[in-house]
Amino acid sequence: MSSNETQNKTKWILKFTLSFLSIVGGIDSVLHIILPLFPYKLNQYIIPIGMSSLITGIVFSIGLSFYWHYKEKNDLIDSQKYYIWLTTILRYWLAFYISTFGFEKLFDVNFAYSYHIEDALVNTLTGQELTWKYYGHSYYLTVIIGLFQIIGSILLLFRRTTLLGVLTLLPVQINILLINLFYGIGPLTTFTSIIMVIGLSYLSLERKEEIIDFFRRYKSTLPTVGNTTLRKSIRFLCILIPFLFVFYYSYDVRKSKKYFGKWKVESMTRNGRVILENEWQKDTLAWKTLYIEERGKMYFCPNPHLYLDSISILMKYQYDDDKNQNFKVISFEKSRNKPDTIPVLISKFKDKSMQWKMILYKDTIQMELKKVNL
Repeated sequence: MSSNETQNKTKWILKFTLSFLSIVGGIDSVLHIILPLFPYKLNQYIIPIGMSSLITGIVFSIGLSFYWHYKEKNDLIDSQKYYIWLTTILRYWLAFYISTFGFEKLFDVNFAYSYHIEDALVNTLTGQELTWKYYGHSYYLTVIIGLFQIIGSILLLFRRTTLLGVLTLLPVQINILLINLFYGIGPLTTFTSIIMVIGLSYLSLERKEEIIDFFRRYKSTLPTVGNTTLRKSIRFLCILIPFLFVFYYSYDVRKSKKYFGKWKVESMTRNGRVILENEWQKDTLAWKTLYIEERGKMYFCPNPHLYLDSISILMKYQYDDDKNQNFKVISFEKSRNKPDTIPVLISKFKDKSMQWKMILYKDTIQMELKKVNL
C-alpha cells in the first residue's frame, strides 16, 4: 500500500501483519544482540527470556492491531501516524538486524573456519555444518554477500532509497531463507529469516503501483528483428531446444543408472592370485571400493574406509544397454591423449551384487562386488 492509501481504512489483517512484523521483528533483532552477551552462568535463562519476549511481542501486536482497528473504525485516531511509526520501526530493525549478519561476514564471524568440520567426513555432516563448510570455503564470497547485506541495510534507512534497499536485500534473504529451510539450519534462525523476507516483501508491496507502472512503461528502444511469427518461433525454440537436449542427455546418462553407487570389493584376484585383505595398505591397485557415478565417471579406491583422491584412479566408462550389458572402462593412466578402452565382462548381476572381469593392461582382474546401502 502507498502512503496515500493509508488514509483510507484498511482491514484488520493488514494492521496485524504490520504490527507483528514491526514489533516481533524488532524484539527478535534486539534479542540477537543482547542474549549472546549474557554471562555463562545465566545461559540457562537465554531460551526462557527469548521465548517469553517473543510471545509477549506477539500478544502485544495482536492487541495493538485490534485497538488500532477499533479506533480507526470509529474515526478516533489518525491511522496514518500508526502506519508511519510501524513502517519506520520495520525498516530500522531490518537494517539493524541484516547489517549485523553482514558485519559478521566481514569480520569472519559468520562462516568462520571450523576445525572439527574440517576433519569430519562429508556424509557425517549435518545440513548446517555442510552450509558452514561450503560458504566458509571462500572468504571473498562471504564478504560479497556481507557487503550486499550492509549496503542494502543502509539504503533501507532512508525513505527515498527504501525500494532500492529492498531490491538489493530481497534476493539475498530469500536465498538464505531457502538454505535455512531445506538444510535444517534451526527453527529460530529459520523464523528470523521468514520474518525478514516477509518484512522486505511488505515494504516492496507498499510501492507495488510504482513497480507495476515501471514495467508497464518500460519498452526497449531497439528496433525489432524479423516478423512476428519468426520472433515467436525463436522464443519458443530458445526454451524447447535446451529442454530436449537436457531430457535426452538425462535419458542417455541414466541408462546405466542400475550401476550407480558405491560398490564394495568383496574379493579380488589379479592374474589368478587372490589379493589379500590388507594388501591395499601397500598396493594402491588392490582396490577395496568402486564408485560408479553419473556422467560416465568411476573411481577405483584402495582405501575401504574413505575416498582419497591422491591414491584413487579416475576412469571413464561407456555403457550400451542394447548390447547385453556392454560395459567399457576407459583408462587414462598411461596416456591422456591415447586412453585405453577396456571391455568389462559383467556376470551374475543383481541389484546389490555383480562380478567383473577385465584385462587392465596386462593384468587379468576379477572382482566380486557388493553394493553398499547409503
